[in-house]
Amino acid sequence: MGAAGMLWYASQHAMLPAQCAGLKVSPDGVQAELERTRLALAQESTARAAVQKAADASAADASRLNSELLFLRGQSQKRN
Repeated sequence: MGAAGMLWYASQHAMLPAQCAGLKVSPDGVQAELERTRLALAQESTARAAVQKAADASAADASRLNSELLFLRGQSQKRN
């Protein structure tokens, strides 16, 4: 089973350079794809920053609420 898998992988891997050599790519197409990829990366970066900001705010809220809970529990124990 392993040998058959390796043989298949080698045959597929050998075909890739031949397939790539036959492709005709225009410089304008490459430039357009590069710009599209840059835009997608900028959008991804912005989205990640927004998610991180929301996560930081949520962590701060959780910390504040935990402190308030500990304080209120302490007040409750003093009354009893």
